[in-house]
Amino acid sequence: MPLLLVALAVVLLLVMMTKFKINGFIALFIAALFVGLARGMSLPKIYDAIVSGVGDQLDELILILGFGAMLGKVLADSGAAQRIATSVVNAFGISRVQLAMVLTSTAIGITMFYEVGFVLLIPLVFTIVREYKLPLLWVGLPMSMTLSTMHSFLPPHPGPAAVTETFHAGQGTTLLYGLPIAIVSASVVCYVWPRLAYVKRINPRLPVALITERKFDEDDLPRFGTCLLIVLIPIVLMATSAVAELSMDSGSKALDYIGFFGKAPVALLIALLLAIALLGPKVGRPENTMKPDDGGAATARPDGSGGIVTAAGTAVAARSRFAAVMESCNEAIKPIAMIIMVIGAGGAFKEVLVKSGIAGYIADLTHGWNVSPLILAWGIAALVRVAVGSASVAVVTAAGIVLPLLHNSSTSPELMVLAVTCGSIAASHVNDPGFWLFKQYLNLSVLDTIKIRTGYTSALAVLGLGGVLLMNTIVG
Repeated sequence: MPLLLVALAVVLLLVMMTKFKINGFIALFIAALFVGLARGMSLPKIYDAIVSGVGDQLDELILILGFGAMLGKVLADSGAAQRIATSVVNAFGISRVQLAMVLTSTAIGITMFYEVGFVLLIPLVFTIVREYKLPLLWVGLPMSMTLSTMHSFLPPHPGPAAVTETFHAGQGTTLLYGLPIAIVSASVVCYVWPRLAYVKRINPRLPVALITERKFDEDDLPRFGTCLLIVLIPIVLMATSAVAELSMDSGSKALDYIGFFGKAPVALLIALLLAIALLGPKVGRPENTMKPDDGGAATARPDGSGGIVTAAGTAVAARSRFAAVMESCNEAIKPIAMIIMVIGAGGAFKEVLVKSGIAGYIADLTHGWNVSPLILAWGIAALVRVAVGSASVAVVTAAGIVLPLLHNSSTSPELMVLAVTCGSIAASHVNDPGFWLFKQYLNLSVLDTIKIRTGYTSALAVLGLGGVLLMNTIVG
């Protein structure tokens, strides 16, 4: 039975990684081979599925992770992350830091992919945790949970947007119905999950390679407005692109340009270049360098040996600071290399599951079930999500199965979209590449990641379904 095979593959993966401590990158490939062979796929087809899965999964994600990691490191090494962190805590108070993360993640997550929002906000999480000696999960979980909810529940994110097209639903109406469901669901889970006893017992350390050890004096920190501008640039560009896609003619030349600059990698690159230009002097600046006097091009400043720094010396110092920024960018890539490889392997595992026909099996299994269209749509999406790990495959499969039911019922197409998208977030586990992103950045073991991420995504899915059914009684 295909679903039993999926369960066996997951068990095999867990045994390899927990009992035998096999690297996740290797273990995922072995699990993918196991599924392909057990399903009777030929070796060339298994290989093609693995290569295709790695490529499709990393695609632009490798650019997002790369530019995002560099941007995060520059923000951290320049003191910008510290400035934003202290400003956020001062505004909300340390006792309400979780509320601050929920509100910030909501604003960012409405338009940004989960991965983009995650890599953009994780330096802020690390800085708050380090500066205020808070548990990593206490700050990091609300951020990740909120981004997960916004990405999975609402258009203009790809999955929800695709289903709105299938059901001929209005994207604006879907967003209007879905936003309160998403906010309430995320708020409940964000409040409850970090306070659960078993979650509080899990206390991972900060990943040393992804943070800066340097602490800045208040006078050395960049201005808050400069830091905020850099962080907001990708958000504004991507939000503008999303609004333009909904409101402008598809053949518009202006839309092409707006869409280009609104692509996540391009938006992050622009923010990175702006950070290098505006924050670069703060990275690697010698601590014994004093502010220049007001007189003359050849400003007299101590150089650490009793001499003075001339204009030529200033140029050398500028080159040195630029080299320090580039070194910061180089250092940012090293720790995410394994993250990229594991996510790519997760994509390979997912693709073999898809190509082996498991999604089709689930479609045949659920055909003809006499259940409420909303519950059926949610259930099929959840089942496919658990089986193949892909939210995109889950929403497409579920939408195709329940579409005929929508034509013969009075159910709101917008609520059908939300039922499908809520189901697609359920039970993220080892066949979901997002699972590995969450695990690696928050420095968790596989079992702890299952306890936390698989649990909270399941809770979000159930709360989302409850919200859809309640909304159906109001507008249905």
